Amino acid sequence: MMNEHSARLLEFSRIREDVAAYCLSEEGRNAILSELPRSDPGEVKAIKAAVSTVVALFQTGIEPPQVSFPPVALAHRRLSKVGASLELEELYALGLWAEGFAVYCAFLAKTREFLPASARPGGLSAPAAPAAPAEPGEDGEGGEDERSWSEAPGPLLEGLLAQQPDLAEIGRIVFRIVNKDGTLRDLPELKAARDRIARAHRDISLLTESFFKNPETRSMLQSDAPTIRDGRTVLALRANFRGRVKGIVHEVSATGQTVFVEPEELVQKNNELVQEEARYLQEVNRILREATEKLMGQAEGLGLARRLMKGLDGIYARARHCRLSGYFLARDLESGFELKTARHPLLGRRAVPIDVVLPEGTRTLIVTGPNTGGKTVTLKTIGLLAMMNQFGLGIPAALESGLAVFDEVFADIGDEQSIDQSLSTFSGHMRVIGGIVNEAGPRSLVLLDELGSGTDPEEGCAVAMGLLDWFIGRGCLTVLTTHHGILKNYGYTRPACLNASMDFDATSLQPTYRVLMGVPGESRALDVASQNGLRREVIEGARKYLAEERADVSELIRGLTEKHRRIEDLEEESLSRLKGAREEQRKADLARLKLRQKELELREQGVGELKRLLGESRRTLENLVRDLREGELSPEKTRAVKDFLSQLAQGVEAKEEELAAFREVTLAERRDFDELGKAKPAAPGTAAVLAEGQAVFIGPARKRGVIVRAGRKGQWVVETGSLRLTVSEGELELDGSGYEAKTQVAIELAPRGEDGRVRAVFELDLRGKRLTEALEAVEKQIDAASLQGLGLFSIIHGTGEGILGPGIQGYLRSHPGVAEYHYARPEEGGHGKTVIRLK
Repeated sequence: MMNEHSARLLEFSRIREDVAAYCLSEEGRNAILSELPRSDPGEVKAIKAAVSTVVALFQTGIEPPQVSFPPVALAHRRLSKVGASLELEELYALGLWAEGFAVYCAFLAKTREFLPASARPGGLSAPAAPAAPAEPGEDGEGGEDERSWSEAPGPLLEGLLAQQPDLAEIGRIVFRIVNKDGTLRDLPELKAARDRIARAHRDISLLTESFFKNPETRSMLQSDAPTIRDGRTVLALRANFRGRVKGIVHEVSATGQTVFVEPEELVQKNNELVQEEARYLQEVNRILREATEKLMGQAEGLGLARRLMKGLDGIYARARHCRLSGYFLARDLESGFELKTARHPLLGRRAVPIDVVLPEGTRTLIVTGPNTGGKTVTLKTIGLLAMMNQFGLGIPAALESGLAVFDEVFADIGDEQSIDQSLSTFSGHMRVIGGIVNEAGPRSLVLLDELGSGTDPEEGCAVAMGLLDWFIGRGCLTVLTTHHGILKNYGYTRPACLNASMDFDATSLQPTYRVLMGVPGESRALDVASQNGLRREVIEGARKYLAEERADVSELIRGLTEKHRRIEDLEEESLSRLKGAREEQRKADLARLKLRQKELELREQGVGELKRLLGESRRTLENLVRDLREGELSPEKTRAVKDFLSQLAQGVEAKEEELAAFREVTLAERRDFDELGKAKPAAPGTAAVLAEGQAVFIGPARKRGVIVRAGRKGQWVVETGSLRLTVSEGELELDGSGYEAKTQVAIELAPRGEDGRVRAVFELDLRGKRLTEALEAVEKQIDAASLQGLGLFSIIHGTGEGILGPGIQGYLRSHPGVAEYHYARPEEGGHGKTVIRLK
């Protein structure tokens, strides 16, 4: 687990609260809010894999279930006490929770289609038997039980689902006595008590009406309706008639004008009503007590379900946060980090994207630059994204970004001075850094802000370089910010160190917040001071003091920065040209391949005609031989006929060999084109060129698919398994792993060739035609397809009034040349399209 001090400095708790808000249950929220980022690479990988499968489920468009998980911790704890009786509201909450848990698990189980076969239920090892339930803690559970995270069999999510207990009995017990709206059912055992209560109310009502109907007593009453006081029916009597009606006085109004009297005639009836209501409550309590006793046998299963809910709801909340925030799960790296267009997640739209990529072997990054230039924000962004990654969250960065798993993220950011503890700024920093020195190891990430500040610059630099030597020796990955010029030189003289700076626009005297790797930066203190209102005379005086001492160093830094900018511009220009050239080459190769395939088709047609000619010649020969046998037969005539047929057969064979060689060349060119279209890892800073037929990874789940065609602006239609999805370009990553993308080049044939003959097409559109016209076109299509060797094609007939489709299929059913036909898949046209395969 990460230390809480660094999490507080990096404001990780705010991210955690955002994620907890996506939880559906109290158990999940409490678990998220109490967790810290993991430091074990295996655990981090397992959590991210589980989150990615749920993200993939969201990408299919399946909506989360509408379930309710009311708080049940108190009710669950009371189930462990002998003789306890739950209130009606507590029973209702348990019933809703149990039903919701079953629906929730069924929803998450849909992720199994995104798992490899070995990770599905048939490939899982048997779930470990649940341990004996621990004594419930204050929340009704067995304290801190982490089995649901660390000991689930197989993949994390599947392992949690494999332990799902059956809580159906809880729902049956609860909803036998409680309605779905939480009210008590009209149970047979309560009917007699309710009837007696209703009878008592009627008797009281009749008796009070007699007072209002009697002219003598009606004039004594202050109101024409009875009143309830302390659960008993009373009459509002005028104070001057108080002695005229015998009974019990319950209350006198504030003005003294009204006396609330329970007449003697009503006392007995009210007593009967109170007794009947008490009997009714006793019967209700008996029913609740019996239901509670039955639920006690389900307490163990409920406890297991609540522990599993911590993990399941945690995975769900992480996936929902990733999906709705537009974040991506980072790639797993062995060491270091590669952050592309990374943004600080708490700055919202104000965040400026940064690129921070550590070259191989770099263990220390020294960031310099102007005040208010973004150094501290960059430091916090790196640390916070590392923590989010190890919490199993997506990060606000490009899809190709990656992070290693660190055993600890140490941070010293901000002012640690304390008057109460007599700590100055420098002392506060040294106390924190001293703790880091004692605990940091080879897998630690150390973030130090303004290292060496708060004391004499010369001594501060010495302390800073001593610390960096120690961290390099320990193998820590260290990122620090500083204004000390000596540390810039330190970065150039150590092999494992790299300088970086925050860019500054010298024209506008404003920071751009971009990170320039490999180049140290100037502090620009005078420019910043001038921008913040310091008098011009003071600034000019300060520049005179700096002119001699720092002229050479400043000029060197400015030159390096300018050279770095020119190199970046040249790289962008060359990459843009390379991208254009590759696209032009791809288009040219595609056009050449189409011509090749067209020529191959024509040659195949010619060979087919030769074969038919050979068959006709054989029939002619048979007729000739029969004529010769009937007439005069000579060896010369027979040999001449055989020679003719032999030469004809040799000609056909030669054509077939030529066609086979041409086909092989065409297929080889097609394979080359497919290889050219395959994804290759893009160079840093370049955008991948997407095209039809390319293999890609889709979204944070990195599910493999193949681009079918371009969609609307900035979107692509991608086929993955049996699904076709419309995905934005930002969610696609070219697949360079060697995955075989089945690129197909579609050749559209005209209905008629240049010779005027009907030609078969791959897809025949008959929408808008009459049935007779459509059947004629289908007949010509089948004939042409048979001649051209086109064994599979489709017909678009639409649904419309339901005449064209059934009519065409009726014709196909009786056609001798049709082997089979069926409606297309839903994503390819469904009942508006028929696919035909010829014999």
